[in-house]
Amino acid sequence: MSTLAEIKSAASSLSIDDQLELAKWIRESDAVRAREIEALRRDLDAGIADIDRGHFTECKGDDELAAFMDRIKSEGRKNLAQKVGSAA
Repeated sequence: MSTLAEIKSAASSLSIDDQLELAKWIRESDAVRAREIEALRRDLDAGIADIDRGHFTECKGDDELAAFMDRIKSEGRKNLAQKVGSAA
């Protein structure tokens, strides 16, 4: 059994409070934080590059923003329905 499998097995026998404390400890580890910061930087760089290429939508005011978000949600629901329908 690998060390990871052993840790998972041991963690599953912990109380929920101890599992939460373990998860908190892992999230706060320097290595995990460093990896999360790297991922955030990559995401920010990608977003900045999109903006530099003009790939963004400008919303002027709350009404435009609400309409834009409604379109995004509608498209997402449509795409999900198509995926669920094609999987059936």
